[in-house]
Amino acid sequence: MKKIILLSIFILIAFGVSIPSFAYKEKDLESLKKLNACEKCDLSNAYLHGASLIKAKLRDANLYEATLSGADLSEADLRGANLNKAKLRFTNLDEVTLNGAVLNGADFKYATLNGANLSRATLFGANLTGVDLRMTNLYQAYFTGANLSGVDLRKTNFSKLNLSGVNLSGADLREANFTETDLRGANLSGIDLKFTNLYQAYLRGANLSGVDLRATNFSSLNLSGVNLSGANLQQADLEETNLTASDLREANLIGANLREANLRGTNLYGADLSLANLIGAELNGANLKDAKYCKTWMTASEARNDDC
Repeated sequence: MKKIILLSIFILIAFGVSIPSFAYKEKDLESLKKLNACEKCDLSNAYLHGASLIKAKLRDANLYEATLSGADLSEADLRGANLNKAKLRFTNLDEVTLNGAVLNGADFKYATLNGANLSRATLFGANLTGVDLRMTNLYQAYFTGANLSGVDLRKTNFSKLNLSGVNLSGADLREANFTETDLRGANLSGIDLKFTNLYQAYLRGANLSGVDLRATNFSSLNLSGVNLSGANLQQADLEETNLTASDLREANLIGANLREANLRGTNLYGADLSLANLIGAELNGANLKDAKYCKTWMTASEARNDDC
C-alpha cells in the first residue's frame, strides 16, 4: 500500500501537480473565520482565496505563502505580518495597514492598494505589476528588485526610498516625487517623466531609454553609465552633470543646458544638439558622429551651425 501511495506522489510531481502543504494551525484558521481576528497566528500556507476579511485583525500574523488572491482585506490590520511569497493577485488591499510588514517575493499583480499604509514595509523582489498605488504611504519602504511595471504611481512620494534595480517600465509616474531616491540600475524605459521631481536622485546605471524628460532638472547629478538613448531631453538642465560613459544615442538635446557637463566617453551618436549649451563641457573620448549642430554653443564665442 505504501508503495502505491509513494508511486502516486511521484507521478503527481512528475506532471507538475502541486501538493498543498498545510502548515497553518487549524485552531488559528477557525479563529480567523469566526472572529475575523487572529493576531500573532500561524496561517502559513492557508488557502483564503476570495475570503471576506474586511477590517480583519492580523497584526504580526504568519501568512507565509498564504493564498489570498481575490480576497477582500480592505482596512485590515496587518502590521508586522509575515506575507513573504503570499499570493495576493486581484486582492483588495485598500486602506490596509501594513506598517513594518514583510512582503518579500509576494505577488500583488493587479491588486488595489489605494490609501494603504506600507511605511517601513519590506518588498524585496515583490511583483506589483498593474497595481494602483495612488495615495499610498510608502515612507521608508524597501523595494529593491521589485517589479512595478505598469503601475499607477501618479503623484506618489518616493522621496529617499531605495528603488535600486526596480522595474518601473510602463509605470505612470506623472508628478511623482523622487527627491534623493536611489534609482541605481532601475528600469525606467519609455516613461513620461515630465514634471517629475528627480532632484538629487541616484540614477547611476539606470535605463532611461526613450523617456520623455523635457525640461527636467538634472543639474549636478551623477548619470554616469545611464542609458538615455532616444530620450527626449529638450531644454533639460544638465549643467555640471556627470554623464561619463552614458548612452545618449539619437537623444533629443535641443536647447539642453550641458554647461560644464562631464561627457567623457559618452555616446552622442546622432544626437540633436541644436541650440544646446556645451560651454565648458568635457568631451574627451565622446562619440559625436552624426550629431546635429545648429546654434550649438561650444564656447562663449563659438557656435557650431553645421546643420542649420
